[in-house]
Amino acid sequence: MPNEPELRQARLAENEVLYRNVNERIEDINQVFDAVATIGGEWICECSDMSCTTPIKATLAEYEAVRANPRTFMVAPGHVFRDVERVVRGNERFTVVEKLGAAAEVAEQHYARAD
Repeated sequence: MPNEPELRQARLAENEVLYRNVNERIEDINQVFDAVATIGGEWICECSDMSCTTPIKATLAEYEAVRANPRTFMVAPGHVFRDVERVVRGNERFTVVEKLGAAAEVAEQHYARAD
């Protein structure tokens, strides 16, 4: 049976997976804009805070680079939950975090690309 920290990690990861799924739908729109005019798109912060709707500016290529790893997520600067993730890289527009422990397992279990 999972202990309390593992349950928290799983719950926070499930929140981020939800936002990742929203961004998969947004990706369809951003692909159209990228094909017409090579401009960056907007995404929703994929942090664990269910009330967060902070927009993130990133190119389609930047988003795809983060999505290539099931454990990595794109969050707004300062939206890192260090008890479930570590910072991989970042810039002034967004931070890439990697899930750890139980949170990583949840992220991998829910990893599916929209077709």
